[in-house]
Amino acid sequence: MAGALRRVIAPAGRLILSEISHPVAFRATQAMNAHVGAGSGGRVGGWAVRSPPQDIPFVVKGLQHIAIVVLDLPVAAEHYRMVFGAQVSDPVHHADLKMTKVFVQLPNVCIELMHPMGQDGPVAEFLKKNPNGGIHHVSFAVDNINSAAGYIGEAGEGSLPIDTPNIGARYKSELFLQPKDNMGVLIKLQQITNRSHSRV
Repeated sequence: MAGALRRVIAPAGRLILSEISHPVAFRATQAMNAHVGAGSGGRVGGWAVRSPPQDIPFVVKGLQHIAIVVLDLPVAAEHYRMVFGAQVSDPVHHADLKMTKVFVQLPNVCIELMHPMGQDGPVAEFLKKNPNGGIHHVSFAVDNINSAAGYIGEAGEGSLPIDTPNIGARYKSELFLQPKDNMGVLIKLQQITNRSHSRV
């Protein structure tokens, strides 16, 4: 039986694919199967799943984008274009947020590469805490931002106020959720229309 593959770097720097005797995915499936209980929604693709609550008044349409802070914007954009075959936009400057972005379009998700303009602002502060850059936030597309804000507020999940200068007061269709309430991840909810939200 063919096992999962893992990457191993040989001394000469060559990439070798070798078999894992106990595939991680198989063990994860076993774990999921063992914890199916009340509220199970059945199985999807062999995975045991649990259905969401029925009273959520908004719909998450999918992952809208992943925002990554980078040290060198042109180098990062070229990396995604050459290594992953992605389309990349020209730089987009946001003077109010003190950052420059490049949108990287892959078949099923957009990546926002962000770099600070100057020594202050949210992206500059992020780089001070994370000198190598990294994931800044993930954004979920929703169909109704007001319903999402009300529901999440009632659930006790904190959100960052949209009039905070660090995130830009003009974005009234966006809501940032506190990382402490989301396993350390800054999550942005962003309302979308029926039009494609492809960036590039």
